[in-house]
Amino acid sequence: MGTVPTSDARVTRLARALPLLLAALLALGAVGTVGTAGCDDPARYVTTPDGISLEGGCLSPGKIDPLTGDPSDGDPAARRG
Repeated sequence: MGTVPTSDARVTRLARALPLLLAALLALGAVGTVGTAGCDDPARYVTTPDGISLEGGCLSPGKIDPLTGDPSDGDPAARRG
């Protein structure tokens, strides 16, 4: 005759399946985040008389190049006032 699974056996099966379920939920969340993180105007590099410049995109070149912009933007102590 077969044995009837006890509540301990159910808990054990649940404990084994829980990490897999959690990983699946995290993967779905990651796919959803990446799917909605697009940019309507992708950036492109254009050759100009001064050299190569980045045009378009969701970020301004000042946010990409750490050498441009105000140096105090990256200093937390400067924001304290």
